[in-house]
Amino acid sequence: MTNYEHYLTVAEQIYPEVLRKLTTPWRIEYRDILPEQNQKGCLDVNFVAEDDTVFHRVKISADQVEMWPDKQPVNVALIEYIIRGAARMAPLRQAAYRKNLAYWLENCLQVVHSVVSCKAELQQAVSDNAYPYPSKVKLNGDYLPCWVLCEKEQQLVVSVIDSRTGHFGLTQNVDASQLVDSERWFEAQVIDSAEEAIDTAMEHVKDLVRSTDKHDDNEPKLLDAVKHPSASTLSPVVSVMLMMGIVVAFFVIFKIQLGF
Repeated sequence: MTNYEHYLTVAEQIYPEVLRKLTTPWRIEYRDILPEQNQKGCLDVNFVAEDDTVFHRVKISADQVEMWPDKQPVNVALIEYIIRGAARMAPLRQAAYRKNLAYWLENCLQVVHSVVSCKAELQQAVSDNAYPYPSKVKLNGDYLPCWVLCEKEQQLVVSVIDSRTGHFGLTQNVDASQLVDSERWFEAQVIDSAEEAIDTAMEHVKDLVRSTDKHDDNEPKLLDAVKHPSASTLSPVVSVMLMMGIVVAFFVIFKIQLGF
């Protein structure tokens, strides 16, 4: 078995393990938006599991709402695309790819969303099982780590990975000739065993769940509630009580300052 064949076998073994851990199905939910966010014309879309864990996030413009109907199930093809990418990334040991895996699990559809103009294009982009896959692309004379996201207009859409941070970088269309030869490139890579790669993928999924538990963006913040009580996620009763508390505190401080 060649190194490339070993890689493909490992990726196939990771896929069902990650799929089982991500507790599908997911539904689409919009975050509560404060007035200043509405003014910017952007909306935050969460992909939420049945246990209310947020597994994926996409930021969209107000005119793209019809692509993401609130409270509706997330298309299975989108979930499979995310998991397919994670399974193909996890066996690689190079630092840039390892660092990117967390960003892929939580935000990869943001990158794909940026290169499509409608729901049909998005569906087409994520439905081809040949994509996504990690690779290297030649830009300005250098081969850079990247994701090959999909095919568009007879070219390949790639997103460069920042080697230092693992963040998604430049996204552009390239000719297939600009990519490294996959078989030759994988022959030179250190590929984890199936057990090691599954452990890597599972650890990133656990980190994603833990970060959701600790930093739930839907949880109301005190400052937001004070500034925009009607827009916060606090109940109306709590909002009124909060405002009354602020008023009472103001008069107490006022009386102390006046000395009576």
